[in-house]
Amino acid sequence: MKYINLQGYQETIKVSRLAMGSAMSMMRLSDDVITNLFDIYLDAGGNCLDTARSYGEGKCEALVANYLKKTGKRNQVVLTTKGCHPRNESMNISRLGRGDMTEDINLSLETFGVDYFDLYWIHKDDESIPVEEIVDNMNAILVKPGKVRALGCSNWHKERIEAANKYAKESGQAGFLTSQIQWSLAETKEEYFKDFGAVVMDDAAYHWYLENQIPVFAFSSQAQGFFPRAAAGIETLPPMMQKNYVNEANKVRLERVKALAEVNGMSLSAPTLGFIVNNRLPSVAIIGAENPDMLRQSLEGAEISMTADDADALFLV
Repeated sequence: MKYINLQGYQETIKVSRLAMGSAMSMMRLSDDVITNLFDIYLDAGGNCLDTARSYGEGKCEALVANYLKKTGKRNQVVLTTKGCHPRNESMNISRLGRGDMTEDINLSLETFGVDYFDLYWIHKDDESIPVEEIVDNMNAILVKPGKVRALGCSNWHKERIEAANKYAKESGQAGFLTSQIQWSLAETKEEYFKDFGAVVMDDAAYHWYLENQIPVFAFSSQAQGFFPRAAAGIETLPPMMQKNYVNEANKVRLERVKALAEVNGMSLSAPTLGFIVNNRLPSVAIIGAENPDMLRQSLEGAEISMTADDADALFLV
């Protein structure tokens, strides 16, 4: 397993470059299966469990919390969750005020039975609200009371992150140390993800993150399994996956993935994740799995022999 060092507000946080997600799909699994999956991940050297208050209205947080309480492994993980996402029934109403922030952080802390989170994400931006107001709120509610060791933002555009961090620095407050967006070897367009409010990595964003050395946590890091599924025939892919990911550049990348997987004797998931894990941009790939075989194939992504130049060569067309 490879790791990055995230400089928290008081100390460095060592984070494995593969994080284990716990989103809505995990709610279909039994408690025994979830326990087994988390055990396999931690035994492989992973140490970051990713969840959010908005996933199942706290139910996914409870799955992770129950595992940590049952196994006593809280000290083995970088504990992270997200807050301040609009409610499902009112997605057009942002929740970035102090009352919303207080409600979400306190509910999450109560669910996990802890006093602080190692990493906490502001889950969704509202670009009509000045960044100054949001930075002031998160420092007053989250940072100063010691409820978080580090703050990140999820689905924020680079211009807003830059403005928020500029204000935070000028006002002597804590800013965002990391960002979570959609990013994978399979290139796509943000317009395809508007219904989900997802921010998607593009060339301009990549170079900005690289220049500023802001670590990126990549969700949908395997593009919903595009490369393994496309290897069986692009025409067999679901229409939405074809729309999101089938383009000439990704067809070239598919052939590279197949060749690299064959050379290494690994699954097609390994090169896909190796692109993120070995990227010259400090990065963490968030993975998901519904059974041990799927998880072990993803964990191979941390083992594949690849340099940052190799990762570039896999992507550039």
